[in-house]
Amino acid sequence: MKKIKLMTVALAAMILAPAFSVTGIVTPTSTITANAASQSTVISKIKQTPDLNPTASVRHFTKGTYQANQAIFDKQYNVEKMSINGVFNNHHATIYTNSSILKGYVAASIKTWNNALGSNVFSGGTKTNHTILVRFGSGGTNASDWDGLYKSNTLAVNRKHFNSPNYMLTVLRAITGKNVQAPQTDSEKAAFEKDYFGFWEATITHELGHSLGLDHTPYMNDIMFAQNGSASSDAKYGWQTGKNGNDTFAGLTNVLSNRDINRAKLTKLLGYW
Repeated sequence: MKKIKLMTVALAAMILAPAFSVTGIVTPTSTITANAASQSTVISKIKQTPDLNPTASVRHFTKGTYQANQAIFDKQYNVEKMSINGVFNNHHATIYTNSSILKGYVAASIKTWNNALGSNVFSGGTKTNHTILVRFGSGGTNASDWDGLYKSNTLAVNRKHFNSPNYMLTVLRAITGKNVQAPQTDSEKAAFEKDYFGFWEATITHELGHSLGLDHTPYMNDIMFAQNGSASSDAKYGWQTGKNGNDTFAGLTNVLSNRDINRAKLTKLLGYW
């Protein structure tokens, strides 16, 4: 779940993130094979990877190893199954929206994930043939709980925030720590429009990340960034402020980080998509 939280610090919240797990609704049913690596081997390899970044050194194990150590991978890399069974078939999901306004944003997010993962993970569906529905939503309490929300197989975009130029100004003020004003000149308007499109494309890309089983991270250059989070079964540690990463902010650029991509590759191995 993606949300802007008003703050006075120079670089403020972009995402506030209670994502929805499907734990207890669906669980992997494959039998754990006998050739799983030992838990100590798995933990040793995980400790050698960067924070929350499952590099290739932990993406070569057998299927049985991932099944036997699922809880360890979940917690160490902030991942868990979030889509109900049937959303992904042979590692592919079809997405449909009846909103002509959202179609372009959805297409951009599909392209972002497919290009990053090098495969046709998402494609457009139809009204009668789709596994993920994208629509406008209320935004929760007072229409301000979230910008985007993914639950089970439905992705909602906050209609009020989407339609509010003032909200985009709030976003930019929170990110820059500056009193950003409504654009006046042609160049200012072009920059504002670029940020607007980038923000909402990134919002949908973030929510599709949840469909792949990615929970939040504290790194601002991750599309899955959240301003704060709590330690849990799928969170390595809690945090109250974001980390700069490489000094970029994915929430306006719709660019996936290496960490985003590697975690999505891991969740494929874990059977989450």
